[in-house]
Amino acid sequence: MESISERLPKVFNVAAYFLESSLAAENSQRVALFYQDKTYTYSQLNCFVQRAAQVFLNFGLEQENRVAILLPDTPELVFAFWGAIWLGIIPVPINTACSVDEVQYILQDSRAKLLITTQDWQAKLAPISSAFLQHRLLQDGETPFLSLLTQQADEAVPCAKTLRDEPAFWLYTSGSTGKPKGVIHLHQSMVVCAENYAKSTLKLHREDITYSVANMPFAYGLGNTLYMPMAVGSATILSDASNAFDIVADIQRYKPTVFFGIPSVYANLLAVQEIAPLDASSLRLCVSAAEQLPESIWRQWQETYNQEICEGIGTTEFLHIFLSNPSGACKPGTSGRPVPGYEVQVLDDRGHPCAAGEIGNLVVSGESLMLGYWNRLRETRQALYGTTMRTGDKYQFDADGYFKFMGRQDDLFKVNGQWVSPMEIEDVLHQHPQVLEVAIVPESADGEQLTQVVAYVSLKSGQTPSPELEVNLCQFAKQRLPHFKAPKVVRFVEHLPRTPTGKIHRKAIANYR
Repeated sequence: MESISERLPKVFNVAAYFLESSLAAENSQRVALFYQDKTYTYSQLNCFVQRAAQVFLNFGLEQENRVAILLPDTPELVFAFWGAIWLGIIPVPINTACSVDEVQYILQDSRAKLLITTQDWQAKLAPISSAFLQHRLLQDGETPFLSLLTQQADEAVPCAKTLRDEPAFWLYTSGSTGKPKGVIHLHQSMVVCAENYAKSTLKLHREDITYSVANMPFAYGLGNTLYMPMAVGSATILSDASNAFDIVADIQRYKPTVFFGIPSVYANLLAVQEIAPLDASSLRLCVSAAEQLPESIWRQWQETYNQEICEGIGTTEFLHIFLSNPSGACKPGTSGRPVPGYEVQVLDDRGHPCAAGEIGNLVVSGESLMLGYWNRLRETRQALYGTTMRTGDKYQFDADGYFKFMGRQDDLFKVNGQWVSPMEIEDVLHQHPQVLEVAIVPESADGEQLTQVVAYVSLKSGQTPSPELEVNLCQFAKQRLPHFKAPKVVRFVEHLPRTPTGKIHRKAIANYR
């Protein structure tokens, strides 16, 4: 059977593909973007993308140059991203949740010639430690980027004659295990994800309005907000919501039909439900990714809003989701089944297939796999072979073909000679009525070599840490888990550390001790 990429022409520009298909007569005047009190139709989107391309030409940028985009989710990010790809220039979106050091590293590593950012970030980054950076554009200030676009004449800019299997854009990993890695994606990659996941799995259609809490520089957010809605001619919401109350207000205001969340957001929305109830009546579909969704959160969400959450998992390297729970057949506590177009296996350390229920290494094959890591040959060789990647995740699958996340390869640890998955313990503690979030880590008791299970817990609003509550949580876990898995110590924290993409930063938890 011919693959999706093979059905595309050899000479292929993905910006032209999505923009020109969205300009069909039935779509051109439909809303593409909602942003604050503004809307942009597909026709207006195309116009601003052409103008962004002209601005880049005015700055002397050439094909394969890199443009760093350090912006919140705003129309300017969308215009710049597509405008760069239109010219064969490589956009490098950077998450605004990154630290200054991480941003400086990405600018240097990517060799970006142009940076588009805000005045606030410009001040934080001064001086910028990159010998390659030649130009800067600001979203705000005396000559904002949007004003430059508005001043441009409406002239058609020919799109670059790029190839379907050449680099189109880069995304950087969260850097939770070291320096962020530049993941190189091809022009064909977004089409593969849109066909396999947006259309075949989620059944997105042109009447949908999508809302993603994950930002566009995050691979999950890039699909949710940018190219998947465009693939079907639907609308998306651009938002800078920073807490559960803002998200509730956004959903009330825009009435999205598809909500792309992450586990911590679902937990926080449930935690504020009594004081800020969510009107979920417009939603036909709720999705979760980024990290494991506790089964207790899934069930509480369904009981509260009569909505299932279609949990899935993807990676920056595959651009979007390759395991997903199908709507109407979700199995809470799992990442679901393989998305069409992907082959997913659980293998032991010798490369042999694991039996159902056995913990092994997750290995995935699919057309949206990255070209490789920029300037990271060793890491690329370790991760890839052919169209297959060793993800570094530990998984098991059941008799029905549903895959369950057991932790990252370096998250699992042994207690009394037996493997322990932090996810199993965390899911139990999430069921306690006073717990908001929890992270399980192994620690050695002072003066001892034996490993003990330690729980770092943040409590719901109005709850107070106490020695009595620590004992209660330990007993709660013992009643539901084998004793060797139950936490011996509970440490209360105000917030758990997170990566820029919203995942719990387990490496950083050690600094709390």
